[in-house]
Amino acid sequence: MSTSANRKPARTARGGLNVYCERVVLLVRSSYFEGGGAVQMVSLVKGFSGKPTHAPLTDVGIGAYTVGVAMLVAGAAGFQQAVMATASVITIAVGLIAAIPTIITGLVDLFGIPADAPARTLGWWHLTLMSSATGMFVGTFALQLDGYSSGKIITSALTLGVISWALLLVGAYFGGALTFVYGVRVLKRPEAPMADALIPGRADHTG
Repeated sequence: MSTSANRKPARTARGGLNVYCERVVLLVRSSYFEGGGAVQMVSLVKGFSGKPTHAPLTDVGIGAYTVGVAMLVAGAAGFQQAVMATASVITIAVGLIAAIPTIITGLVDLFGIPADAPARTLGWWHLTLMSSATGMFVGTFALQLDGYSSGKIITSALTLGVISWALLLVGAYFGGALTFVYGVRVLKRPEAPMADALIPGRADHTG
């Protein structure tokens, strides 16, 4: 009896994490062994209600691209040009790597919007703009590669980077409208307890 009583508080403290891990395991098991396949894996990629996967991934990409372009501009202005020429390539590369899961999770969210909804149309515009900006950042990365070793800011890379960043801002603005106007992937539970709001998978069960 005393042993069970001692274990109970620790189990309660780990409850939220256990729920999260168990759900992931069940989803993967269902996908591969129980024939529940595509639907369950899509759910895993999307994330939990109120805790979507796509949104934080966009922060990584936008942040990396922004810092990378800022470095190109700073280097071109004469501030630590050699350092900025090298660091900008690395930073933009981080954004490009993050773009892969970001686009995948974005597509999953997009196809979860009803086909006849205005949000779906806006979603396609968001996807087009962000994908185009990503492609242009690939070009920026390629152009600046010479500057990575030479320690110089390549003018064509700077120009393309600034244009790419401007396009990125427009695409991000469209994405913001999807969230803050249409409420895509937003779980509005104003009465949810704080613990339920913070622990993945719990707020969607709050009335």
